[in-house]
Amino acid sequence: MTNAPIILTLDCDTLSNDPQTINRALCYFSDRTIYPTLGYVQFPQIFGGLSKHDIYSSEYKRLFQINPLGMDGLLGPNYAGTGCFLDVGAFLGAHHLSSNLKLPLQADDLTLSHRVASCNYEKQTHWGTKLDFRYGSLVEDYHTGYRLQCEGWKFIFRHPDRPAFLGDAPISLIDLLGQCKSWSNGFLEVLFSKYNTILLLRMVFDLWAS
Repeated sequence: MTNAPIILTLDCDTLSNDPQTINRALCYFSDRTIYPTLGYVQFPQIFGGLSKHDIYSSEYKRLFQINPLGMDGLLGPNYAGTGCFLDVGAFLGAHHLSSNLKLPLQADDLTLSHRVASCNYEKQTHWGTKLDFRYGSLVEDYHTGYRLQCEGWKFIFRHPDRPAFLGDAPISLIDLLGQCKSWSNGFLEVLFSKYNTILLLRMVFDLWAS
């Protein structure tokens, strides 16, 4: 529901912690040497309110801070679903921002809102498969980032000293187990999907052998 070329995605329990974050992200989108293939700029997911000893290991430091630093030297970190500035062109299949991307806004705001809320615009289209957030997994953020990497987009991980955003961590064992179950199921869905390169190579080999 926007014509903006760049959008910021945040979880509902995430708040901004640094007013300079937007400037840091836009610096990359303004760099003509990298921006034509730049899909998004990802900031680490950092949690506030953790207990002193973090007895439930809710910080996920390796997942959201350490691993993305290493991946930044390759195609970039995966999409974490929050704390991320995205090029709308990557979502909608455009090559980059200079493609003069325009969304078909032909009605007043209220009518358009009703149309988007109904989700009827998705019928008979590539929405959810080749456009926008990719469906098919409980971890739609990871799935979407993985698919965008497969399409050739590159990403940047920005980890300033002052956390750009702060989110809420699970505060009980039940909440933690529920979150881990949901993430694990989603990762398995991506692992055994048709986009897994290992499974794809096996299918190609089986076809060749037959």
